[in-house]
Parts: sequence; C-alpha cells; structure tokens
Amino acid sequence: MLRELSIKDFTKVLGEGKPTPGGGAAAALSASLAAALTSMVFNLTIDKKVSADYPESVIQAMKDAREKTDAFREKYLELMQEDASAFDELMDAFSMAKTTEDEKALRKGAIDRSKVKVLEIPKELVHESFAMYDALKVATEFGNKNAISDAGVAAILIHSAIEGAALNVFINLAGSEVNDENIRMKQETDDIVEKSKNIKEDIVAMVIDKIYGRQ
Repeated sequence: MLRELSIKDFTKVLGEGKPTPGGGAAAALSASLAAALTSMVFNLTIDKKVSADYPESVIQAMKDAREKTDAFREKYLELMQEDASAFDELMDAFSMAKTTEDEKALRKGAIDRSKVKVLEIPKELVHESFAMYDALKVATEFGNKNAISDAGVAAILIHSAIEGAALNVFINLAGSEVNDENIRMKQETDDIVEKSKNIKEDIVAMVIDKIYGRQ
C-alpha cells in the first residue's frame, strides 16, 4: 500500500522506471498534504489564546471545517492508491491473451472497464480537491496569523493537485472517443482548473496581506 510507505520510500518508488505510482498519485498526495496543513492551522487556532475573543459561531465554523479537512486528508490518500491500482489493472488488461476470438472479447471488455476507472479517479480527485477550498478559506480568514503562511502553502498544493489530476483527465480523454459526454467532461475540468487558479491566487494574496499586516 502506497500510503504505508515512508516519505523516503515513496519518493524512491515514484522515481523508478515504472508506470505506477505516477503523476496521479503524486497529485493526490499533494491534496492530502494541503488538507493536513489546513488542519494544522485549525489546531493552532482552536482552543488557543489567539481565538479567545472569537464568537462561538466562528469557533464552530472552524471545528466543522477541521472535521472536513481531516476527512479530506484520508480521502485523498485513498485516491492515491486507487489511481495507481487502476492503471495497473489497465496494464494487466492490455497484457491479456488475444489469440482466439473469445480471448479478444474478454481482453477488450477488461480494457474498456479499466479505461473508465482510470478516467474516473482523476476526475474525482479534481472535484474532491476543489471541495476543500471552503474549509481552507475559513482557515485563511480566521487562522492563527503565526501559521497563516501554511494556509498559503495549502492553497498552492491543492491547486497543484487539481492541475495534476486535470492533466490525467485530459490524457485519458485524448485516448477516448469524441462524444458529448467527454466534451462536457473536458470543459467542466477546464472550468474547475480556472476557478481553482483564481481562488488560489486570492488566498495567497490574503495570506501575504496578513503576513505584512495589511489585514
């Protein structure tokens, strides 16, 4: 299991000359790191001196957001493993026997099913990563100012995850038939990447303002 590897071992496996783990798994790990950083900002704020004067509504909003980021962290790690496993399954399908007509039919069915999965996982990562911005905005607005740069790093990492997952969507769409559903998926993914870029830039700008006391 990839999630059980040490950082050293994961990066070693990532750098080896094998198809998996690859960019999809790295994107998912980036998202998980972003979620962890966001949780850290909450944990350095909630029940600390810096939040002593916050209204209960803000404290509750931070607690709710922290619960979500903790869940996101685990979800992204699951997608990291699923991304690698799905591509391995596709490679196994391509290596199936294709001598007889029955073998060819079985092989084609396995390839078609694997292609769907290989496309769906990065698509899910794009959407699940974008969903974390709501919690990150709460951390950026109310988080401990001594940890505010970590919220900025989280924004950069989550956008990186979205861009990386989007590239995997695109490369898989490029090998698929052109139809209305795939065209919509491409446009939807493009739109999320653009929205993510704008939100990331807004969060980083807010972080910089807070660092220099402009907010």
